[in-house]
Amino acid sequence: MRAPITFSIGLVVALLSLLQLITTEDPMRLIGLGVGILFIVWGWKVGWTRRRGLSLVLGHIALALGCLVTAYAIYQIPSLPMAPTLLEVLDLPLFWGLFTLWGGQCMITHGFCRCAIRSHEERPFNCTR
Repeated sequence: MRAPITFSIGLVVALLSLLQLITTEDPMRLIGLGVGILFIVWGWKVGWTRRRGLSLVLGHIALALGCLVTAYAIYQIPSLPMAPTLLEVLDLPLFWGLFTLWGGQCMITHGFCRCAIRSHEERPFNCTR
């Protein structure tokens, strides 16, 4: 396994999206499921330090999408009928927009920062060793 944290995040996102897809039957949940599967594959096979250019492109795409989702979520806040519960917060676009922004920043850091790359190379999380 190249990036176990990415794999774990992908697994949680995929399971949460699958649960929401089953309970709400909302086809928009397929996007979250796709992102979760992408992160599972990325964490298992690709990793962050081997394909730095791809990490940078994906990080910039995540930043742009996170900005769009966050702006949409801020626009939607006044239309909420009542304050959401803690579980409902995890389903709101503002949470996922900020999550995507921070994830994009992390991807860019792993693509550019030599100390982050060196840290991964010194302490590889490869389970086959």
